[in-house]
Amino acid sequence: MLLQLVRFTLLPSLTLAAPAVAQLRQHVSNAGASRQYLSYMMSTQSASLPKKRHEICWIILWHKNFTVANKPAVTGLDDIIQGTATTMLYDFDDSQLEQLTRGIEAPICEFAFIRLSPVAPLSDPGLRTSMHKTYTDCYKMQGFISGQWAYSIDANHPDGIPLSDNTLLKPDDRRLALYFLGWESIELHQDACLTPLFAEEIDKLQPWFYPGSGAWYNTFRQYD
Repeated sequence: MLLQLVRFTLLPSLTLAAPAVAQLRQHVSNAGASRQYLSYMMSTQSASLPKKRHEICWIILWHKNFTVANKPAVTGLDDIIQGTATTMLYDFDDSQLEQLTRGIEAPICEFAFIRLSPVAPLSDPGLRTSMHKTYTDCYKMQGFISGQWAYSIDANHPDGIPLSDNTLLKPDDRRLALYFLGWESIELHQDACLTPLFAEEIDKLQPWFYPGSGAWYNTFRQYD
């Protein structure tokens, strides 16, 4: 299953409730999207990634018949935004869909990015274990609901790449991990970040962190 993440800022005269945005959602649905989520992005208390004022995060889940090779584009978006939109693609197994969507649909969905340095040993068993355990440990933290994680298949920075860029990264070159983490509240997430369990794997991975690691919050509204 292909997940497309799009970042953009609407024209000053528009909000997510505007008919033009509804028309764009319908166009994307007709093009093969099975589900869509939209949220204004919110800064985290610590390790917050830069964002524009009123910047929006748009998640598009594409039907099974869409493959990585299709690399879906979002046409019509340029007509209603200021500046340029960027995108990232993530590939998930169908077996991961339930956990992923529960995280996205949580009251607070944290997007936590780990951007690994160019010299990080991706095949190292210890690094691979810590990357995954960073996710699984969340299930032991109070206030965590569900989630998933994956490496971006086309971007190595959370700013994303232009929608017109059709380049896909080779598996060995994918160094931007995104954790889709659902929480009951922002404060419960903040409390979890102060626990020894949170620090356990982060401390192991810290030597491999690269600029661009960080997070933001979303409160998504779902559109089928």
